[in-house]
Amino acid sequence: MDKKLVKKPSFIIFFLKIFIPATITLYGTLFYIIQQTQSQDKQIIVAREQSALKSAGDFTSTLFKDKLSDLFVLSEGEILRKYLQNDNLLNWIELNRAFSLFVRRKPYYDQIRLINANGKEVTRVNKTSGDPEIVPKTELQDKSDRYYYQNAITLAQGEIYISPLDLNMEQGKIEKPIVPTIRFATPVYDGYGKKRGVLIINYTPIELLQKIKDIFKSLRGKVTMHNSDGYWLMGAEKEKLWGFMYSSKVTFESEEPEVWKEIKHGSNSGLITTSTGVYIFQRAYPLNRLTIGTLENIQLGADAFIRKNGDRYWVYISYLSNETISQQSSIPVYMSTILYVLIFIVISLTSGFIAMNGIQKKTASLKLLQEANTDELTGLYNRRELNKIAGIEFKRAKRFNRDYSILIIDLDNFKKVNDTYGHTIGDQILQHNANIFLDSTRSEDLLARYGGEEFVMLLPETDIEGARLLAQRICDDVRSKPFDSSHENIATTVSIGISQIDQNDESYTDILERSDIALYMAKRTGKNRVEAI
Repeated sequence: MDKKLVKKPSFIIFFLKIFIPATITLYGTLFYIIQQTQSQDKQIIVAREQSALKSAGDFTSTLFKDKLSDLFVLSEGEILRKYLQNDNLLNWIELNRAFSLFVRRKPYYDQIRLINANGKEVTRVNKTSGDPEIVPKTELQDKSDRYYYQNAITLAQGEIYISPLDLNMEQGKIEKPIVPTIRFATPVYDGYGKKRGVLIINYTPIELLQKIKDIFKSLRGKVTMHNSDGYWLMGAEKEKLWGFMYSSKVTFESEEPEVWKEIKHGSNSGLITTSTGVYIFQRAYPLNRLTIGTLENIQLGADAFIRKNGDRYWVYISYLSNETISQQSSIPVYMSTILYVLIFIVISLTSGFIAMNGIQKKTASLKLLQEANTDELTGLYNRRELNKIAGIEFKRAKRFNRDYSILIIDLDNFKKVNDTYGHTIGDQILQHNANIFLDSTRSEDLLARYGGEEFVMLLPETDIEGARLLAQRICDDVRSKPFDSSHENIATTVSIGISQIDQNDESYTDILERSDIALYMAKRTGKNRVEAI
């Protein structure tokens, strides 16, 4: 009896000495993997939100560059200058015709006005039911007490005033249905350098707001758009929107004062972690002087390109709650349990089975690696391999201060090709053009299919001018080498966006995003062309 009592605890202790350390090690390893994975998942989600919000900010500056250029084109035009030098009836009529034509061709411009140095409207063209309407002289008004005139008339030549994004008002009441409006204004001068008044364009930013809405839909968090005072412009409940127009005191600051404090006084972008989740924010400035530059007869001051405290901006905010982040985790609880069971079984297998299984896994792994890195249709690298190599090349270029450019190539009107000739011919055209692109690459370059009809080319040791020459050659080659099908030659063209590494870039995606914006510009300005940023 005593002997049995001695043996029993020694067996249990021996078993526990093996089982407990193994179990602790196993659970500890799994716990570490799960924690690391969840942390990486969070970083990926946050990075995606930041990238999307940055795209929204970049799009804002790109879009408003065109609007501000329009303002300068009008203010520096010969027709306006002619009128300022001689304000007779004939010149007044010619000026109104020019303004009317401009409003007709610009779908989102609702009004163009010239106000003299005393605040009196000299001419005004309204867009009514889609058609321009010249306001008779007898109906022109005194605008000397309006904030936009008072702000704009004090500016120097070449300076710009941008009003807040607010709602259009008629006879002191908010127009229904609501019409978001931004006013662009700049002082105008005659041929003798004398300030003669202010030119004002009323712009309805429907295209901007729609693009921002589309970007918001792609994000995981709750995304909102605010003005610089914290009022909601988009993404909130209806009763919160445009609160400043209704004398509301409810703002983002009143609900989240500490978060807004960091947004208001911090950098242009960033993230703020709270006990309930993460706020990711991005400021968007409609006025980007660097993209406007010096126009004809306008000499900007030495400080013209410096961001000023009074510059208008909006804030895009994405809020990711802890619950939302947790739901996006790639390893839920049930998966960790399955992993534990599988690992426990693997430990119990014989060394021979493990060796045989290891060989099988290695063979399968090599096959999967090849499949994972290659686009099945074109034989080019796929996006996954592109991301890996692009990151490596970016770090090398950054470390050694080398040139590094990226091209995004997109086949023009490819949907029409598929609709007309079918997807089989469409696939052959993709392969045909991929070979044309590949013929233009050097051994150190990399060409990848980015998705659909879009390709990305990495150009190490290449500045933007060299990239532009290559891109133009690709454009010319594609245009001159139609696809020869059994029935006919099918001509195709491409649009290409280019950008190169910048000292402020943090990853290759910064270059890629600028190339994507350049591609958008190429598409927008006629296709079959190259644009660089």
